[in-house]
Amino acid sequence: MSIKTADNEAVVIREIEEVWSGGDLGVIDDLVAEDVVYHTPMMDMDGRDEYREMAEEVRKVFTDLEMNVEDVISSDDKVVVRYTTRGTHSGEMMGIEPTDEEIEMTGILIDRIEDGKIRERYDNADELGMFVQLGVVELPEMEYEE
Repeated sequence: MSIKTADNEAVVIREIEEVWSGGDLGVIDDLVAEDVVYHTPMMDMDGRDEYREMAEEVRKVFTDLEMNVEDVISSDDKVVVRYTTRGTHSGEMMGIEPTDEEIEMTGILIDRIEDGKIRERYDNADELGMFVQLGVVELPEMEYEE
């Protein structure tokens, strides 16, 4: 692995540990490009200010949020992380009152690093599973033929 690839991994892991698990939003300026583009299945965000607002909101909804890195794969300017997020739904989210339910959600990040900062992120998380755990979505029972 090249030094640059290792440096890129370090940026992403530090961002996960300090921003998402640690709640230190002050490091966003150091780790995230001003013109970052953040893609999720539900929405896209443009710019560091929107990124910071989203991080603040998530930290209000899940005040004890912990995000663990399970796997890291990287090449050149791309870093892929498989993660598990845990937390307690203690704040209002999308009109859903706090349930005090604990959630565990898995996901995959694909980050593109430019000049030592996250410039673009694709985040694909199991949000449906989270809503099921919160009790706001119920899945139908599956029937299997024998």
